[in-house]
Amino acid sequence: MAGAMLFRLYFCGFVVLVTLCFVGEAGAQTATDFTAWKDPKNAEFIQGWTQRMLSRFRDLTGTEREELLAKNLSALAEIASDSTIVFSTRYNAVLAIGQLDAKPDNPPVAYPAALTVMSDLYQQADSPHYLRCAALLGIVRHALCGVDSSQRDKVIDLFLETAMAEIETGHAVPLEPAVWDWFRCTSLDGLAAMKTTGANGKVAAELLALINRKSLEIETMLDRQDMFTLEAWKQLCRTIELASKAAKTLGDLDYSSATGIDTKKMTDSFIRLTLAVCDIQHKMAAEYIELEKTVPAPALLLEQIVMNVKIGVQSIVWGMRSGLLSAKPSENSFYLSLKNEDTEIKRLDTLMAEIVELSAFLDEGDKTKRTPAAPNMPKAFKFDLAELRDALKKCSESLAKITVEHP
Repeated sequence: MAGAMLFRLYFCGFVVLVTLCFVGEAGAQTATDFTAWKDPKNAEFIQGWTQRMLSRFRDLTGTEREELLAKNLSALAEIASDSTIVFSTRYNAVLAIGQLDAKPDNPPVAYPAALTVMSDLYQQADSPHYLRCAALLGIVRHALCGVDSSQRDKVIDLFLETAMAEIETGHAVPLEPAVWDWFRCTSLDGLAAMKTTGANGKVAAELLALINRKSLEIETMLDRQDMFTLEAWKQLCRTIELASKAAKTLGDLDYSSATGIDTKKMTDSFIRLTLAVCDIQHKMAAEYIELEKTVPAPALLLEQIVMNVKIGVQSIVWGMRSGLLSAKPSENSFYLSLKNEDTEIKRLDTLMAEIVELSAFLDEGDKTKRTPAAPNMPKAFKFDLAELRDALKKCSESLAKITVEHP
């Protein structure tokens, strides 16, 4: 119930943030009276009032803007910290803090003092998770707008600590795994926005550790006997999604002037994750066929396996090349940062070739059986579960060979 409530708040807040980007309401350039915000009867109006409050900054500059920013930040922080106020109002107050801008440029210059307030709130052990959710969204917005150099390290560490942490147990309301994974994935969005690989490759190293931890979890699942239960499937999907998100985040970083990057460890991690995803999905397809299972339906299982494999391999391609499967490597990518004599180039090329072949199969089926698509026909997989099993096995065997040749 707590998780569902958190996500309802998140999506309501998201709608507010999108609206604020496009709609402004003219109003007198005066300070907002926040007294009415605290009345529970007005909770449903807070989103609209937030819009009006922010619109008052539209034409303000200089000292006048700075004074109003400080006044509103103080009032909003007070509302957020007051446990007697209804939670939706407190949540929206934190969202509003994240929207305060020092300058209305394009992109806007986010208000640095607001970042300090949100970071402190997020890291307080007794902060409700719905407030931490709102604070994290605001911190990520600051990362997208650009964080002042004096706060960059603090923000990077906050994102890393969240991304690397497993389910929290020290809070009054334990989080559901899916909800905590949302926090972790959102923190990875923040790291992607920061672009840096970190001092001496710290950010990249932490992300590799996360990928390897999740790859190990997938490898451990190979011994499970209950993989066709709903709970086991949800756990597998979450694990693949988080590992893939970390791989994709690596591709969002700038390697043009990076230092301290362990190129072999990076390549090893990409190969290991690809192999783990192919192995676990091959096992599920093979056991489903061999044990003559009927639940889930074969068409549904086929779709779920394809989705997981595509999420995994496409994220790994982005991690290597900072671009899509069909695009050339980005100039700031990990791949182009390697020297011509680096032995990892050959391994990455081999991995890329295997992913291209597997992806072509997932899109078009067995190349020896491909036929032109009939016009106006609905899209459907051009292979069955047995053919998918065989394709995953072939890819796994090739990847395992790369691992053996370069332990």
